[in-house]
Amino acid sequence: MRPTNLRKLYTQSKGLKARVINAHTVAVTSVTSPQANHIVTVDYEADGTIQARCTCPWAIHGGVACSHVMAALEALAAKRGRKLSFWRSRDEARRQKRRIFCLRSAAPSEEGIWITSRAA
Repeated sequence: MRPTNLRKLYTQSKGLKARVINAHTVAVTSVTSPQANHIVTVDYEADGTIQARCTCPWAIHGGVACSHVMAALEALAAKRGRKLSFWRSRDEARRQKRRIFCLRSAAPSEEGIWITSRAA
């Protein structure tokens, strides 16, 4: 499942605290329960595809690009001096003329969310 309002989720993700554990694992605070954390694991493919898994209910039920994943990806990018933007289509991302990644959905038939990266 793809989110319908990426801008709202991205704004929500900015309010979350993300603690990078290693290059593939990030602990992110929960939106509904601030004393709890969700664990996000990230795998990078050579073709620019990103697979991210989160322990929140949205992600467990097949959702892609929850606010926790966005916060985790932002935290990992910040460590490299980068800033991310999230897009619903490849065409929107291409218009930015920046490096493009695709955050893949668990369902192979469903298109993922597109990400562009720029210097912070």
